[in-house]
Amino acid sequence: MIKFFSIIFSFIALNLHPVYAALYSIEDLEQLQISKNYTEFLNHAHDIRPSSRDKRWREMVQTMAVGQLDFLLEKRIFNQKSFKLIEKIALWPILLEDEFFQIKRNRFAEFYLENCFSKRGRTDSCKNELLNFWNASNQNPDLAMSLVNILKSFTKEKDFWGFYQKVTKSSSAEFYCPKIAVRKSILDHLRVNLSQVEDPKYVKKFIDDNLGSTCWQSVLKDLKGMLFDKSFTLRSFAYKALNSKEALTQVEQDSYLAFYILTNPIKGDTFNVAWSLIEKVGDDYSRRMKVFKVLKNIDPLPGDIFSNYNKEKKEAIINLFANNFPEYIDHYARTCVNFLKGIGDFPRGNPTLYCSELYSSSKSKRWIRQPLQIQYSSIKK
Repeated sequence: MIKFFSIIFSFIALNLHPVYAALYSIEDLEQLQISKNYTEFLNHAHDIRPSSRDKRWREMVQTMAVGQLDFLLEKRIFNQKSFKLIEKIALWPILLEDEFFQIKRNRFAEFYLENCFSKRGRTDSCKNELLNFWNASNQNPDLAMSLVNILKSFTKEKDFWGFYQKVTKSSSAEFYCPKIAVRKSILDHLRVNLSQVEDPKYVKKFIDDNLGSTCWQSVLKDLKGMLFDKSFTLRSFAYKALNSKEALTQVEQDSYLAFYILTNPIKGDTFNVAWSLIEKVGDDYSRRMKVFKVLKNIDPLPGDIFSNYNKEKKEAIINLFANNFPEYIDHYARTCVNFLKGIGDFPRGNPTLYCSELYSSSKSKRWIRQPLQIQYSSIKK
């Protein structure tokens, strides 16, 4: 029995010996550095005990890691084995802090991932490698944009906010945020996340948390362009965002509110503010004319309310405009008659989609001037 255990012990000892014998010394690593044997060096750099990893060792590791990347880039060796090696050493604390290494690492990864998608034909696995690399990277704005370009080129991915969010508050925002794709992603992100948020202070906080001032300025024009969009959802979102940031001039705010109440408004805070606005401009001709200038340039002219199924609501709003903003009712009615007579230029077709409804509602009222009523009636005979 004693002899048996002696044999077992000897067997274990013999099998353990090669493991210890394989440990490289600092002198071994120095020789590998001299011979520029990057891969072997990096595979054995941690053979040196932590307590012995002095300045010389750290300098050697940094030099050889960068040398390995330079070699791979120069020889255009973009295989998975090399990628895994680089990703393994990239997590070493000494290399995580090495900005020069990380820049070259990012460059190598971009080449590797492009090669992966274009040659391996396994989109899902390449995409997973890309996402894993991104999560373990320094996630700088330039890298974010490069990876988005790769995903756009080789996948059907549409949502890139996980990358763009590293751009929107960065020093590179001035360069990247004006790009159409980035602006679209910003607007989609804001719209989705603010859909259930109404309090202006929370809307503003969310915007400020996600966008720097440069990126906010880049989407300002887009948001203002949505104020008169056909989609109620889009124009409500735009107004919510702009209003929370106090980014609207008085004319823009007044024009939106007038447009809002003319297009089948929903009763609520905005409706109440819009109603009060029309009453205010009724006593301020100059302010009213500025709004009128904006409204009459919208094609088709806003007037959905004229066809609203709720007769009481419809008549109340038409009456509100007739008493406080008669110029708009007159313009709508006159434009309708001119279109029917073929007077004027209407490249987009009928600009008064609810003309008949307005005239019909006005038969027993004095909302439309009699000469226009007579002209309209004669045309319709």
